[in-house]
Amino acid sequence: MILSLPVITPRLLLKKESLNDFERFFFMSKDSDAMQYIGDGSIYHWTKKVAYKKFRARLARQDNNKPKNLAVYTKEKNLYIGWCGIRYSKFLAHIELGYSYCTDAWHNGYATEAASAILTEIYRLTDIDPIMACTHPKNIASIHVLEKLGFAYTSSKLSRASGLNIPVYRIDRKAYEKTITAKI
Repeated sequence: MILSLPVITPRLLLKKESLNDFERFFFMSKDSDAMQYIGDGSIYHWTKKVAYKKFRARLARQDNNKPKNLAVYTKEKNLYIGWCGIRYSKFLAHIELGYSYCTDAWHNGYATEAASAILTEIYRLTDIDPIMACTHPKNIASIHVLEKLGFAYTSSKLSRASGLNIPVYRIDRKAYEKTITAKI
């Protein structure tokens, strides 16, 4: 594992994904609001049984020495609220920051808090640099998260899944350190 786990923030606990996360992950994946800006915007079409099998297989394939997604829990209620992490993106052909949250966790600043913790740890423990991110062009909340973190728009790339030009953002170690220093 390239990160020291768990990653702890004032309100969140980020830890290795596990089968315990499946119920809320599946709930999020069936929520049309949560999925509207992911891929082509459709909810998971799989049955719960098929989704569980795929989720379990994905967990089994994870390499502990590679970047990956972490389960995000609230410390107060010990509740899975989504995932955040970095991983290699075939779409961007680069390491990418990504995240997705259950709608009942939206508008609390959790996405920014978790992503900031991930970036801090990645830049502290690895030489990964820069990190890319992309989001649906209508996902204003996600765009704001990226901007708060210090990501800068670089270009757009056509997504076959959505048929849209997806804005691509980039951050490097120096820009992130500058963003963090400005907040202190």
